[in-house]
Amino acid sequence: MAAETLNGIVIGCTDYRDNDRMLTLFTVERGRVDCKARNCRKPTAPLLACAQPFVYGEYTVFFAKDRGTVDSCDVRESFYALREDPDRFLIASAAARFCLSAIEPDTPNERLFMLLYHTLSFLAYSEQNPLDLLCGFLIHFLDRIGYRPVLTHCAVCRRDVRSDAVLFYSAEAGGTVCVACPHGGRPVSRTALEAMRRMLLLEDRDLNRIRMSESLRKDVLALLIETASQALGAQDRAVKMLEQFLL
Repeated sequence: MAAETLNGIVIGCTDYRDNDRMLTLFTVERGRVDCKARNCRKPTAPLLACAQPFVYGEYTVFFAKDRGTVDSCDVRESFYALREDPDRFLIASAAARFCLSAIEPDTPNERLFMLLYHTLSFLAYSEQNPLDLLCGFLIHFLDRIGYRPVLTHCAVCRRDVRSDAVLFYSAEAGGTVCVACPHGGRPVSRTALEAMRRMLLLEDRDLNRIRMSESLRKDVLALLIETASQALGAQDRAVKMLEQFLL
């Protein structure tokens, strides 16, 4: 058996047998890692603290025939505050599932890892409206998986539309669409488009700077969830989890 030290975040866990738990780690070094934490569900188990959702730590994992077993973990951050707020916990769960849908074993994705890490940090410890942070996460996530919305040009004819008075947004087309092109989308304000443009300019560590009015937040979130639905599939579990915020 070969041991590796991996910096990872728990993005999935499932109880297994009497006291074990199967973990899915999003690691800096290996991307997705599926592993077992043995006896971690006992009250005094050494691995109890590291086998919880969203925990970030330095995991020592033994691999045998591509199967991993957690030997120990130095917990760096538990993000425990997420468990005390249902909305923040739900958003964190959705963010983890989005990342789960986008990563592969033995394929590092540090940029996406850092996006998740900062999102969890701000969700747990900042006073920012969690839906503003969700919008920031979603648009950066879409950008990093190759679905960056077209916001300055028509997604159909490619004409610059930043000065147009009337615009539409079509997730199927890939973003903004001018009045002269077929779209099947919804009307969109220039304010919403500008908000999304500015979000994309932010570094991950600055996502807590996003502040929107209630009406603007609702518009932007609807557009981004629609785009995520197009990218991942309308029945994707993470997408369905977020639809309640549109009610």
